[in-house]
Amino acid sequence: MPIKHCIIHKIERTVPGEQITVQSREEELPSEGPIASLFEQYKLNFLKRSQKQYGHFNVEAEGNPLPGLLREHVSKKITFTHLSQAAMQHLKLLLDSVEDAFSASVLFVFEELGEQNSAYVFWLNHESALQITRDLEVQETQFMDTSKLQYAAKIDLQEWLDDDTHKYMSLLATRGNKPFTDAFTQFMAFEEGVDLVAQTTEFLEIVEEYAEALPEESAKEYKTKLMDYCIEQNQMGAPVFIEELSSQLDERKPEVFVDFVVEKQQQKEQIPKTEIHTDRASLKRYIRFAGRDKNMSISFASDVFGEAVEYDEKEGALIIKQMPKSLKEQLNRYKNKAG
Repeated sequence: MPIKHCIIHKIERTVPGEQITVQSREEELPSEGPIASLFEQYKLNFLKRSQKQYGHFNVEAEGNPLPGLLREHVSKKITFTHLSQAAMQHLKLLLDSVEDAFSASVLFVFEELGEQNSAYVFWLNHESALQITRDLEVQETQFMDTSKLQYAAKIDLQEWLDDDTHKYMSLLATRGNKPFTDAFTQFMAFEEGVDLVAQTTEFLEIVEEYAEALPEESAKEYKTKLMDYCIEQNQMGAPVFIEELSSQLDERKPEVFVDFVVEKQQQKEQIPKTEIHTDRASLKRYIRFAGRDKNMSISFASDVFGEAVEYDEKEGALIIKQMPKSLKEQLNRYKNKAG
């Protein structure tokens, strides 16, 4: 089974301002059955989330035991249960400054897929619902909505131990509740190592330069293939692998795009990247132009710009040459009715 270790602990403060309690499990959970299903659902949700940040342990985060606990477990000095229990005590300390009442379960999982070992941490909230009992009475119950995930993290243990990247950790921390967000970020000792927007912008600039050297029709096909791949990878929570993308763009000469990207990165005095994590919003802006105000909403694909849609910068005007049939019919009906 991919799950090597897993355990759940509970942390809560029932009344605002009162003491936090931690309910610790003493033994690991079995790696099969409902827990495996629960983990897979939360894992898929986490991997698909576009709000994730990529980074590494903050070496200046003094007093944070998590990196040390992980090293001790990997070297078999402490058990997985000990690691998770000690981590929960540190989380309790960080949450002492948050006076709100809360109740959550924290799921720790070590996953082993081939040669890749990953550590996951999920903050799980419970939802309330009503159910009908066997006695046909209505009572309140609780359940976990796996589609909702506020805080989670993944550590690629091999990348971390090899110490050759600044993106071995991915973190999801929603911005809705700053005290909890700060506490979870500090708990993971997380420091951002990748500026997704800047990295995606630089990559798309290279993409555009490559397209400019292609015939018009080839450029359109190239952009379509490229963006389909990039968006699909982003939705899976996976990076864009340059060699894999290059093979999809041109099976006969897969090295062409790779060489172009490497050359452009070197011109910018960057170390050539074999993979790039992307920002989903930046990808969407690249393939569509969109804008709206109180009275108007406009959106169109970037590949019709300069043909079906032209922009007069001096006049600040858009000229639409190929109007959608449905819009044209609406305008004609309105014009005839008004006339």
